[in-house]
Amino acid sequence: MKGIHSRYFSEEALCHLKPQQGMSERYQRRAIDVTLAAKLTLTYSKYHLAMLHRQLAMSEEQTTYHQAERQAAMMNQMTVFHSSPADFMHTQEESTDESIATYREFKRLVEEYADEHFVPNVVEEFCKRVYEDDDHFIFFKPFCNLYYSVYADALLWYQQGRIDYDTFCQEFQELSWTNGKRTPLNGRRLRMYLMSMQEVVEAYKKLSC
Repeated sequence: MKGIHSRYFSEEALCHLKPQQGMSERYQRRAIDVTLAAKLTLTYSKYHLAMLHRQLAMSEEQTTYHQAERQAAMMNQMTVFHSSPADFMHTQEESTDESIATYREFKRLVEEYADEHFVPNVVEEFCKRVYEDDDHFIFFKPFCNLYYSVYADALLWYQQGRIDYDTFCQEFQELSWTNGKRTPLNGRRLRMYLMSMQEVVEAYKKLSC
């Protein structure tokens, strides 16, 4: 474990994460778990989107303009983000192209993160099992392409020294769909997030044993 933290954290980040000089083995393992959670979040989000686009491409039912118009009107009443009917209409060809493009992004991330702690064939199996599991990962799956991906990016950027500590903290906020305001994570939401990340890392480790 000696020196393993240097591959994940910049010196500036380490000053905030652990003011004392050096890191215990327990803390180094925790640092690896944080990195794994962030990487798995980003890769699974791409895998999930690729599979959703694939389902749309294979579906025989296509959204009509009238249906898309109603969906857009409903979203515009519920949120501050403007939607148009075009946002809800996709041809089978477009869905196929989106599925292929997103799956390539997934594969790129898998290869980019490939190291002794992030094994490509294991993470692909992890993504497949999580996607097919409807009984677990109840918070991770619905939020993976929303807040959790933002948090994962922030964690990796901070570890790499690309953002400072204040910016890192600012990323752990939620954006209200009703008024567009950003609010810090409350205690309940933070615990929910931490539980999700622990579940994800434990699932990955079981596959890699």
